[in-house]
Amino acid sequence: MLSDRDRTLLAPHVVLLRAAQKELVTARRRFEAAEQGLTQSAGGTDWRDRLLGGLFSADDGRTQQYRRARDEHRTAQKALAEAEARYAGYAERVDGMLEPLLVRDDPEFRVLVETVRICDKALRACEEMRRRIGSIRKPDAGRAKDDRLAWHEAEFARRQRDELIQEVRTRGPGLRRTIERAARAVGESPPPVDDVRGTGDRQLRESQQQLEAAIREIGRWRAVADQARTAALRVAHDSI
Repeated sequence: MLSDRDRTLLAPHVVLLRAAQKELVTARRRFEAAEQGLTQSAGGTDWRDRLLGGLFSADDGRTQQYRRARDEHRTAQKALAEAEARYAGYAERVDGMLEPLLVRDDPEFRVLVETVRICDKALRACEEMRRRIGSIRKPDAGRAKDDRLAWHEAEFARRQRDELIQEVRTRGPGLRRTIERAARAVGESPPPVDDVRGTGDRQLRESQQQLEAAIREIGRWRAVADQARTAALRVAHDSI
């Protein structure tokens, strides 16, 4: 629960946020009205009015009405974009001040923040593993083909590849534990990420594909968790 001191510190920023929110609501209403007006005025026009701006139009009054509706729509659209940007800026500022207070005082919000953090960690781990496997599969563009390399250069490349593959295999169990922890945090089943079983390009490509599927799935978990975190912050805005 926020203390009186917390509320005092937040108060001036919340006032600006409330004002921006009202402006946004008004801008949305005006845009919707302008959009409806443009649709209605376009219904009475033909292609000459819409494409040629009324040149050779059979009805100049109709053309003028369409132009006015189009200009009002553009103005309302610009005002809406500005209101959305203003509100987003104030909301981000209040979020930055409010979030650490909620983490301190609200166990449920703390769980949401921790869930996002756990998913972020799993995403980074999967992306790093994908990058490592990609570096194994990617040929060295600075060298010629193997049959043109000196023997010691070819041997060095082979050993380097074996070391990278061993490193990927060593990191595999830890990566799976990280993914499983994220899955538990969101109440989902972990996507399969198997050990690299071979050293050929096909096995490495299959591992990459598994990681890409895991990244998509964990990214979805992370997005849902972050939406819940943001929604909780918006509710907290209203309660201040």
